[in-house]
Amino acid sequence: MTDAELKELVGSLAIAQRKTDIQMAKTDIQMAKTDKKLAELAERHEKREAQWDEKWNAKMAEIDERHEKREAQWDEKWNAKMVELAEQHEKTEAGQQELQKAISQLSRRLGDMGNIQGDIAEDLFRRNVARLLKERGVLVKNVGFQVSMPGTAEYDIVAENAQEVVVLEVKNKMTLRLLRRFLERQLPRFKREFPIYADHKIYGAIGSLIVPEKLEQEAAENGLFIFTQSQDGGASIANPPNFQAKVW
Repeated sequence: MTDAELKELVGSLAIAQRKTDIQMAKTDIQMAKTDKKLAELAERHEKREAQWDEKWNAKMAEIDERHEKREAQWDEKWNAKMVELAEQHEKTEAGQQELQKAISQLSRRLGDMGNIQGDIAEDLFRRNVARLLKERGVLVKNVGFQVSMPGTAEYDIVAENAQEVVVLEVKNKMTLRLLRRFLERQLPRFKREFPIYADHKIYGAIGSLIVPEKLEQEAAENGLFIFTQSQDGGASIANPPNFQAKVW
């Protein structure tokens, strides 16, 4: 390479270096602008995030406040409802106690009334048993009232003569259960409990102010006299005139 060519090459390289330096300077300026732009964007992003956080926190605070108010209102309503229910429960208990008291009083009164009616029935039949049995051919001489001995069953009315005994079971309200107990337990035991009547004819009878038709039918089928209240308030025997009493 000649000196001229060398000089030309060096000159070309110097020119290229200057261009490169100029381009690098421009690039640095552009990078500085880009960094500045990025910094601005970052600053804006931070501001937006701060604003968003502020709004979000304010919204959450508002929601929390509403929630607390609703919970307070609900607690207030709930407590008021519970107080109301407690008051209603106390009133209900008081009402139930009053009702139970009234029922107890009524039960006692009904029980007393039943006892009174039972006494009335026993007195009615005791006073009329001799007359009514005489109409059926049984002439009694003695009438016992609530006859019993220690360890024996109680018999409401026992009407007797020298050969016959009529055992009368009296109830204010006679039922089939009571009738069957009289037939199956009390009547069969009578002679064992009162041996003095061992040679007597024993007749059974029931007495009640009201005798239902079914009960009357079963009593008659078992050969019992049926004493009841007549329409005029007196006593009568409900069996037909041709009735034949069973001998026990």
